Amino acid sequence: MKRPNIRQILLIFLSFLILLTVYFSIHSPLATDIIHQKRINILLIGTDYVDYAQHSDTIIFVSYNPRLRFIDLVSIPRDTKVILPDIKQRRINEIYAYYYKREKNHYNASTALMKIVNNIFDNKIEHKYFFQIDYDTFCKFIDILGNVKIDIDEPMHYDDNAGKLHIHFTTGTWLLDGKKALEYVRYRSSAGDIGRIYRTQRFIRALIKKINNPLVIFKLPKLTNLILKRLNTNMSVWDILNLMIELRYINIENVRMAQLPGKPSGAMWEIDEQGLEHVIYTIIGSEIEPITNVRQVTVEVLNASSINGVALEVTRKLRDNNFDVIDWRNYPTRQKKTIVIDRVGDLRSAQKIARILNTEEIFTRYLQDSSVDISVIIGEDYRDKNNIPMEVKFDGKNIR
Repeated sequence: MKRPNIRQILLIFLSFLILLTVYFSIHSPLATDIIHQKRINILLIGTDYVDYAQHSDTIIFVSYNPRLRFIDLVSIPRDTKVILPDIKQRRINEIYAYYYKREKNHYNASTALMKIVNNIFDNKIEHKYFFQIDYDTFCKFIDILGNVKIDIDEPMHYDDNAGKLHIHFTTGTWLLDGKKALEYVRYRSSAGDIGRIYRTQRFIRALIKKINNPLVIFKLPKLTNLILKRLNTNMSVWDILNLMIELRYINIENVRMAQLPGKPSGAMWEIDEQGLEHVIYTIIGSEIEPITNVRQVTVEVLNASSINGVALEVTRKLRDNNFDVIDWRNYPTRQKKTIVIDRVGDLRSAQKIARILNTEEIFTRYLQDSSVDISVIIGEDYRDKNNIPMEVKFDGKNIR
């Protein structure tokens, strides 16, 4: 008898898993939401253990649209300022620690933090579910999933003997196991929490690519077991299983990674209320009426590389593709990677520009008072990705 090949085994296993999921979906409110194409909002809470307290070191608001299979990720800086009349804590990362210390209960601490995040979003985007994960569980999750590929474009060195934290990365391509992945997302450079959010979102992008590998289906039993035993969540086992099956079909191009709009205010992050209103509309507005561009997308091009005149060359490229480049100039510092920054939530236009420039570095950073829709920062990698000889200097011809 002919033995089944790996493809047939995958199909059989997947079919069994789908049948099992369908059978138990009647017990899953989340599955019901997916069937009726209702938006699913989840709060991801990553906790550390510092000074004998558990703080919410990472807070990410996740909103999934089943109809479009589109995910919005909004990173909330841990120094975000909150005003609560009944407690003295003012940073959002202290809220989880306060309630956990008082009640010794992860569920209650997560629920309290979720209510505060709902208030930040003016209860217009209400969170129904949460996941709370600590450092050790995060490491185990990555180790089961398998090494995650990350390109590191600058040396990362940090030593904290008291906290027993030692981070050392050289530039290049790394395959991160659980321990190294945790070091990567915990590292804080001179850019502080904002730079850390950029790295976290880069890691999430790489993680989604890893999850999209068909062979990950064989790791679902171990991953599900870890989630049930080690993660604190208000989801049932069938909610989790349905969610994992659903997210297997997510395309990385349908993931918009943003940051809570605001600005530094002393040691805290002050929320930009107008910018926040724009975020809310961008996320849920498409459910009310389609968002379409009625004008050319405006762009600024900034040269953060050592390639003379490249901002003019990129301007020509983008204008030839019907983008309205209204400004091009030098960036104040050198940068390794070419980055496309979406300022208004127009992810598709940002992705089109990224394809033109051969980069995958796309971030959404809502800026209410921005004079442009998209900012392009040209890094040193533009030379290699676009086959530019070392000595070429652009003369700026054909710039209209």
